Amino acid sequence: MIKFFRKIRYNLMEQNKTGKYLKYAIGEIVLVMIGILLALQVNNWNSNRIEQETITNYYERIIIELDEEIVKANLRKKDIDTLIVMNRRALNILNSKNIDSLNTLKTLLGATATNWTEQYSFPITNEFINQDYLAKIKNDSLKMTFKIFSGFLEYVEQINEVNNVQYQNAIEPFFIKNINYSQTALKKYRNDLIQGGPKTDLELLFDNLEIWNIITFKLELLNIESEVSYSAIYIFESHKSMIKNELNKK
Repeated sequence: MIKFFRKIRYNLMEQNKTGKYLKYAIGEIVLVMIGILLALQVNNWNSNRIEQETITNYYERIIIELDEEIVKANLRKKDIDTLIVMNRRALNILNSKNIDSLNTLKTLLGATATNWTEQYSFPITNEFINQDYLAKIKNDSLKMTFKIFSGFLEYVEQINEVNNVQYQNAIEPFFIKNINYSQTALKKYRNDLIQGGPKTDLELLFDNLEIWNIITFKLELLNIESEVSYSAIYIFESHKSMIKNELNKK
């Protein structure tokens, strides 16, 4: 009988030890899981911190890039507006048929025979977009300015294409057949050219419908390009301001 009770007491002690072991094991598992979760959280936090630092660095470089292109856009608008004035004067001389203004007309025709396209360069911004950092921007307004910015640059390329087609298909062919370009080129180009060859009978241009339309179409496109340059300045400035505001929040 004594042996029987001893056996029962022994079994109860063993069950108690097993219960304590299970509790210890479960506690260890919980601690390990908490450790893993904390490690993941720290890793995520560190990754987010590095990502935000990278985005901030991009913002700072994009602002520098925008400043450079704003200067370029302002210079571009001045050049375009100068060409507009020259083409208007050329049309007025053709319209008046004033023989005394033929020498002036010769100096103005170079403004028609130009092909200055919009040349904006944004390698840092393109890199930022191509690496899909737009999806990381939490500010919806800033994200929208990036989209407007990209859409505007696509529009600029379309205007450049129109400019190239107009020059290649209409302006250059007419000058090749009817006008001695070396004598009518803009001064900054003329000095590097060889002066000579047949002289242009500019008086014949008074009744030439083709040159009238060529200059008119050129003037029309220049007016559009002037607006594009103005838009470039506005969009670049607005974009820069939005990025600066975002940096100030950090």
